Amino acid sequence: MVSLEFDLNTDSEADAFFGAFFKFVEAAAVNDADAISVRSDPAGDHQVKVVTFEDKDQADQFQSYWSQRRKWLGL
Repeated sequence: MVSLEFDLNTDSEADAFFGAFFKFVEAAAVNDADAISVRSDPAGDHQVKVVTFEDKDQADQFQSYWSQRRKWLGL
């Protein structure tokens, strides 16, 4: 299991994150509901999303995908 933390500072960034997360899960054709999970940890005035992957390669792919999405969206 690999866990990644993402610090989301604005509502628009949180919305973009969930859009990217769901697109990634759909594109990866994840069939096992336990293979990827996401949870929120409040951190003052922003949110920390913790995404846990069973597969390290999927974790690496999602981290790269989210980095690219942030750049494309100007976040």
